[in-house]
Amino acid sequence: MSSVNIPCPTCQKENPYSARFCTSCGNSLAQASDTPYAPPGQHQAPSMASDYIYAGFWKRFVAYIIDVIIFTAIFIITIIVLGTGTANSGMNATAFLVGIGVNFLYLIVWWLYFALLESSSGQATLGKRVLGIKVTDMHGQQLSFMHAAGRQLSGIVTQFTFLIGYLMAAFTGKKQALHDMIASAVVVNKHFSPQQIQTVNQNPPPGMSVAAVIGVVCLVLIIPVGGIIAAIALPAYQDYIVRVKVSEGLVQASTAKTAMVEYAEETGYWPVSFEQIQIDTNQMRNENFYVQIDNNGTLVIQFNQPESVAGERIYLTPELTNTGNYDWHCDGSEIENRYLPPSCQ
Repeated sequence: MSSVNIPCPTCQKENPYSARFCTSCGNSLAQASDTPYAPPGQHQAPSMASDYIYAGFWKRFVAYIIDVIIFTAIFIITIIVLGTGTANSGMNATAFLVGIGVNFLYLIVWWLYFALLESSSGQATLGKRVLGIKVTDMHGQQLSFMHAAGRQLSGIVTQFTFLIGYLMAAFTGKKQALHDMIASAVVVNKHFSPQQIQTVNQNPPPGMSVAAVIGVVCLVLIIPVGGIIAAIALPAYQDYIVRVKVSEGLVQASTAKTAMVEYAEETGYWPVSFEQIQIDTNQMRNENFYVQIDNNGTLVIQFNQPESVAGERIYLTPELTNTGNYDWHCDGSEIENRYLPPSCQ
């Protein structure tokens, strides 16, 4: 008995005797004599039927590739045709504007291509027709043009998820991508009727819930976005730490300026050590830097750390002005400008 095939009452496809559903259209193969009586109740969609009704991720992916190939061919032909009129004009303003116009036209026609064909009686783009799938609303009905156009526009949101929104079609119960959920639409195999689609939509197979899918998308987004933020913020923070250490050395050295000028005015000479101006040498050094007095009253700040400025120096040199006062010139040429205050750059 197991070798006998039985025809599907809907599409006449031969199926194994043990099959419960048609492998072509998904229709139930149960015979009246084989089905025990059950009292009337809420109709539940067979779990296997949903596997046949919804178009899987790979089917949709191949259909999309076909659409891309078709449109790429159209785009190249359009470039060639429009390019003949500007080929002799060089890279002038006209050619530039034509290029922008072609790209803008491509985006508009791409949007119309999906919106018009998916709202047509065929309910599918050329790629989807090749794969035998179509787009419907949640009741299995044909989309209106506005509905199809809105679904296509919602694809922009999907693209902002680093394309994870498209991968949702592989995990959700109704095989919906993010833009399908936004537009309340499903992609199904074309042989099924609106009533069958609506029945299965009311009792979808198990799959990741919308909340779970959104959680996965958010988690996937956090990783690269967090990495980008860290890649930007970490070097900036490290530069900030170095600037703080450099500024600390400048501030400490500046505390000796007044005492040095007073000593020079009283003696006619610049001091050669901090002891001469009654400043504790230990105050002019720590683990990050130490300050010395060089010739002609120049204060030299030499850094031990951070590593990016280790061994580098800043020079504070007193310069007599026309008014008889001293201005201190800061020379930080040994250190990168990003670590220096504006006055030392």
